[in-house]
Amino acid sequence: MISRRMFIRGVLGCGFGALSVGAYGRLLEPRWVEINNVQVKINRLPKQFDGVTIAQLSDIHHGKYVPREFIRRCVRKVNALCPDIVVLTGDYVYRSRAYLLPVAEELSELKAKEGVFAVLGNHDDKDRTFHALSKAGIRVLINEHVPLYRKNDYLFIAGVDDLWNGRVDFCRTLKGTDNKPKLLLAHNPDIFEMTKAREFDFLMAGHTHGGQVSVPFYGPPMVYSRYGYTAGLFRKGNTAMYVNKGIGISGLPVRFCARPEITLFTLRSEKSDDAQHQNHC
Repeated sequence: MISRRMFIRGVLGCGFGALSVGAYGRLLEPRWVEINNVQVKINRLPKQFDGVTIAQLSDIHHGKYVPREFIRRCVRKVNALCPDIVVLTGDYVYRSRAYLLPVAEELSELKAKEGVFAVLGNHDDKDRTFHALSKAGIRVLINEHVPLYRKNDYLFIAGVDDLWNGRVDFCRTLKGTDNKPKLLLAHNPDIFEMTKAREFDFLMAGHTHGGQVSVPFYGPPMVYSRYGYTAGLFRKGNTAMYVNKGIGISGLPVRFCARPEITLFTLRSEKSDDAQHQNHC
């Protein structure tokens, strides 16, 4: 039989545990950024691009719960990685357009040897965001591609419109490309199901926040992907996709077992060995 004292202790213990979990999810994890290093093997990758590095930021959601100072700290973390390329995969503000110019100013500090490229997400006002990011020196890709050159060789980096609030046009995006490898930026990972075999070699997406809340031994109660693309690396034939968990939050102002993420990709040829290439600023 449980005594009254034992019962009260149990209730208090559960209460303190719930408060601790709540404080962790609200105050600690949303600012506890992890940096994931991911090697991606790409068939037909030109020798000049073997070892090229790409840093990805996604789902910034600058707003009441994602302050400017945190974004500045994340930008510094990206710059410290000395990437060859930086990619941004949508959702720069949350709810209010008043946060657009401040976040664009912070993102203007991103440094990459071969450019900073972006696509738009479902929370972004297309015209305003396009102009704000472009003014910040960021190349916004909406159903288009650009070649990236190294000496006498090249590959393509492309970006598509948002799946929910835009119009995805692969024909326009691919027009004029050849059989060189293609890197694709998209906000929503469900784009992966729309790409035909060998249209793109590597897709970088965001949108899901890794579920934002993940229950231990169960997983996220809700994922904004019809196909269950929560986070991490996926493959379909010769095509790979990585879903970044983003650094911001939306809806509930918490993260739990879904830490904010910056990803650093290293592209490798299928013929390349696994030796690490050092990258210096």
